[in-house]
Parts: sequence; C-alpha cells; structure tokens
Amino acid sequence: MPNRYLPFTAVQTGGAREINFPLHEHTVNVGHVGAMLESLLDGISREIQVRRDVSDGDVLQAMCMALAIRMQMVEAEPDAVRAMVAAVLERADEAVAESIVQVAGSA
Repeated sequence: MPNRYLPFTAVQTGGAREINFPLHEHTVNVGHVGAMLESLLDGISREIQVRRDVSDGDVLQAMCMALAIRMQMVEAEPDAVRAMVAAVLERADEAVAESIVQVAGSA
C-alpha cells in the first residue's frame, strides 16, 4: 500500500502552518482522522480562551493523559499500542518540523 498523507492547515498566531501528516498504514478513514484532529485542536483553543492562565505544559499534560486513557481502551497488546503511538508521534512531529509556515499577509 502506498504512503498516504493528511494535508492539514494549522492556524496559529500570525499565520498558518501547512502540514502533510504521514498516516499509519492501517488508517481506515483519512477524513475521520482529519475531523478528529480539527475537533481536538478547536476544543483546546476554546478551553484556553476560557481559562486564560493555561500554560503550554498544562495543555500537553492533559493531552498525554487523554492519550493514555485512549491507549488503554484499544483492544490490542499494550506494548504494540505503545509502539504504534511512539511511531505515529515521531512521524507527526517530523511532519510539523518540516512544515511550511505562511505568515499572515504574505503570499
């Protein structure tokens, strides 16, 4: 199966980041992955607007806790789940690091 990607635009202060996320080989529905990613980021943004004193560490900690809960809900060997999460996170982190940032007002 050829590599598949999720093109995603992350809007941030001062512009946007164009990211091409590589997908795991067992991805079932790219559209669902993109919709959930957008929903998660929108939810975090809403929470930060309500609670103005939220630190980046608070956000990352909450995300890690949610991920740990979801990992335990997967019906697979825990070591296999951990390995998959580690691999997907590494590839996603690399994609963000290689992404193109569009500054607001530039073409």
